[in-house]
Amino acid sequence: MSVRESVPEPGAGTKSVSGGTAEGAMGGGRPGLSWWQAGGIAIVAATLANLAVLGIGHVLGGSFVFDEANGVHEITAWTVVQFSVAPLAIGFGAAVLLALAWIGFLRLAQVVGGALALATIAGAFMSDGDLVTQLALSVMHIVAGAAVVWALEAVRRRQMATRNAPVGTN
Repeated sequence: MSVRESVPEPGAGTKSVSGGTAEGAMGGGRPGLSWWQAGGIAIVAATLANLAVLGIGHVLGGSFVFDEANGVHEITAWTVVQFSVAPLAIGFGAAVLLALAWIGFLRLAQVVGGALALATIAGAFMSDGDLVTQLALSVMHIVAGAAVVWALEAVRRRQMATRNAPVGTN
């Protein structure tokens, strides 16, 4: 048996972790992602992007320190990780669970999640931090909003494709 005979055709009978074919992962199968793929990618990407924004903010001279009534608060990398992961995981998880009862909830959750992320930008500008810190925090909120909208859209597309697929194909 030659090497050429032992190598299968690309995508021939291969399965991905999500259950679709390898071609599906390249655009030929069901669109979207499963909930755990979309949520995981969004949370990791948003967290890494927000850490990058924190680093750039420090390079540009941002202090990331706020003097409030109950003491001085510093925004550290750990703070950014906590405030990136927790809200995204809780909000995304709740939206996916509620979508089990009504698939239209995913679209509603996209609007609400994106709007909440943008609305909370006001808090950054109401703080006594320097302008670089305020702008960096605002960008972090935009990143979180974009991540939740993207992740919920990926899940919605997968659910709609599964729902509209002919019987026996999903």
